[in-house]
Amino acid sequence: YATIAVKAVRRMHIRTLQEKDIAATEEICLKTAPASAVKSEKDKLYTLYMYNRYYTRAQKDACFVAADDKDRAVGYILCAPDYQNYLADFKAHELLDIRKLGFWYFLRASAEMRVQSRFQKDYPAHLHIDLLPEYQRRHLGSQLMDALKAHLKSEQIPGVYLCVGAKNIGAVAFYKAQGFKILANIGGSFAMGFRIETDK
Repeated sequence: YATIAVKAVRRMHIRTLQEKDIAATEEICLKTAPASAVKSEKDKLYTLYMYNRYYTRAQKDACFVAADDKDRAVGYILCAPDYQNYLADFKAHELLDIRKLGFWYFLRASAEMRVQSRFQKDYPAHLHIDLLPEYQRRHLGSQLMDALKAHLKSEQIPGVYLCVGAKNIGAVAFYKAQGFKILANIGGSFAMGFRIETDK
């Protein structure tokens, strides 16, 4: 059994997000979301609008997937390289769809966007990373991070930001191992940032 597992890992690969991956990334997004984020159909749509659809629509070149031996996406890292560009585009598209879900959803989205604005000068990029449970602990998360860091460095992006629940000890430890530093504790979540060496 150990030999089979090793071979399975070797067949995995990291590549840029493609149009064919969008449905799989939405499935991964919902499967890995907290139960509170997928309680209703509106909650599911909010989760997709906030954490998936902008990136797969507008930022494919800055997004990467972990694909299995049949080239099916089983995990991803989604990124917006520049906060100001993200803000303008997101407001013109996904935020309008969120507003249709109800005013409470609109307020939640607006509040989350304001949090990131505090750090966007030094950390203009932000990311979301998820892997299906059965593909975790295979170093795929690290490989996805490496792919994104290399891309951001090539684009001269000086830093990348993320937000994670402070009680999510495993995730916090993973991000720290990736070089992320805690920037602030905001309502029980850690804002974390990673500085990228650029030529600027």
